Amino acid sequence: MMRGPRTITLLTDFGLDDAYAGVMKGVIASIAPRANVVDLCHAVQPYQIGQARFLLRQSWHYFPQGAIHVCVIDPGVGGSRRALCVQAAGHLFIGPDNGLFTDLLHEKGARAREIANPKLMLPHVSQTFHGRDVFAPAAAHLAAGIPPARLGKLVQDATRLETGAPVRIGRRFWQGEVAHIDRFGNVITNLDAAGFFALAHKGLELKIGFEALRRRANTYAEAPAGELFVIAGSAGTLEVSLKEGSAAKKLGVGIGAPVELEVW
Repeated sequence: MMRGPRTITLLTDFGLDDAYAGVMKGVIASIAPRANVVDLCHAVQPYQIGQARFLLRQSWHYFPQGAIHVCVIDPGVGGSRRALCVQAAGHLFIGPDNGLFTDLLHEKGARAREIANPKLMLPHVSQTFHGRDVFAPAAAHLAAGIPPARLGKLVQDATRLETGAPVRIGRRFWQGEVAHIDRFGNVITNLDAAGFFALAHKGLELKIGFEALRRRANTYAEAPAGELFVIAGSAGTLEVSLKEGSAAKKLGVGIGAPVELEVW
């Protein structure tokens, strides 16, 4: 049984230029004033479900058991897609059924429920802002002690997307992609750093944009100024960085751009 205030995290593509994220927090405060609300990130690029999956995958396990994660990257809002609550690994995940929770659904014992109980939504549900009218109220009611079963029935066909894992395309070659670009311009790939560094007994080459990079660094500090380099980032994946500059701008790449890795 959970004791003390529940933690609710918010992951959205709403940005901070509008009141959307703040209004969601207001709804939560009205229903569950003791909840501890954490702004995980509101800067997901609009409609980028893959980027949100990456950020969620790198973040949720740092929160305490029983945390409720509200994830609103929802290009299908107002359409036929369902609202979901996924129970996985002792956490709860609230958001649209559009593949955002693919990775969580692979967790042992994971269960998904449709959020369908109108008593646990705001009285008037708009067609354009389910973050405020459906997802935030559901999370707040859970934080206030409502059991997940009250939200709706279990579903067996929640949307699952491809894993997004790198693909081996040759004996020494892998194809991956850019999963995220942080505000410093670091280009974060989906290539596992420890695994590929272990394979690279002599060296590696990462092709991205029009560049083929062989320079590696263990820290940002040791890297030479003005040169792109490959580093193991805090997410555990290979990053391309530029000391005190934006690697993304220099490379001219965005989220989803292909990368090719060769090791020898």
